[in-house]
Amino acid sequence: MAKKELLLSAVAAGLLLSGTTAFAAKGEDRHQPRRAAMIERLDADKDGKVSLDEFKTNVSAAFGTFDADGNGEVTKDEIKARRDAFRDARKAVREAADADRDKAREALRAAGPYSMPGAGRMFDRADADKNGSLSEAEVLAAAERIFERRDSNKDGALDTADARPGKGKGHHGKGGEQRAERMLKRLDANGDGKVSQDEMLARASQTFERFDADKNGEVTKAEVDAKREAFRDARKAFREVKATEGEARDAARKALREARIDRLGSRMFERADADGNGTLTKGEMETAATAMFKQRDRNGDGFITADEIGKRHKK
Repeated sequence: MAKKELLLSAVAAGLLLSGTTAFAAKGEDRHQPRRAAMIERLDADKDGKVSLDEFKTNVSAAFGTFDADGNGEVTKDEIKARRDAFRDARKAVREAADADRDKAREALRAAGPYSMPGAGRMFDRADADKNGSLSEAEVLAAAERIFERRDSNKDGALDTADARPGKGKGHHGKGGEQRAERMLKRLDANGDGKVSQDEMLARASQTFERFDADKNGEVTKAEVDAKREAFRDARKAFREVKATEGEARDAARKALREARIDRLGSRMFERADADGNGTLTKGEMETAATAMFKQRDRNGDGFITADEIGKRHKK
C-alpha cells in the first residue's frame, strides 16, 4: 500500500507542477529529472530556461481549462470540479489492472492541468477585487509573484539551478528545524526527545476522535471539510487581530494553532481511506499512521527523532 501511495503521489505531483511549476531545492539531486522535465514542458523556445512570458502562457492555458463556462472568471465551484476530476482520474489509476495502468496514467496526465496560481489556499489573496472569483488578470498577477519567488538568481528566467525559496537550509526549509522540533514535541508524550510507534498511534487516535464529530466510529468527508473550514475561519479571525495586542490576539493565535493541527490531520485522512468508500475508520487511520512511522524511521531503530520527522524513508 505504501509503495503504491508513494507512486500515486509522484504522479500527482508531476501533474500539479504542469500548472503552477513548483521548483525543487537546489542540490536535491533526486529531483533533477523532475525539474528538467518541468523546464522542458514550459520552455517553448527550447533555450533551456523558462521566461516570464513562457510561464504566463502556461498559466493562461491552465486558466482556460479551469474556466469551464468560458465567462472569463474561475469560481471556487470550478476549482472544486477540477480537483474532483483529478481525484477521479487518480482513483482510476489506482484501480486499473496492471496491463491498463499506463493507459490510466496517460489519461490522468492528458486531462490536466489540475492546478493554477490562486486555485487553493491563496484564492483569497489572488482575488484582488474580492468578487469571489478569479479573473485571468488576477491569476497572471499571482503567477508573476510565484515567478519572482522562484527566480532565485534574479536573471529573469527559471532553470534547474533556481531553488525554491526557503529551502536553502536543511530538508525542512526556512524555519524548518523549529517546526520539526515543535512537531516532535507534540507527538513525544513521555518527553524523551523521540517518538515511538505507540506515541504515533496514540496521536492518530486522538486526531481521529477530534474529527469524528458524531462519534459513530467513522470520519466522513463532510467532517473533514468542516475541520478545513474551521481552519479558514480561525486564520481569518487571527488576521483581523494580528496587528493588535492583548488577550484577543493570544486567543486567536491559540485557536489558529489548534485548527492548523486539524488541517494537517485532514491530509492523512485523504490518504488513509484504504477501501475508498469516502469514510475512514480508526483502523484505517492507525494503519496509515503505522505506515507513516515506518517511512520516517529511517534507521529502523523504532523511534523518530527530530532529524527524521520531516523525511520519508526511500523505498
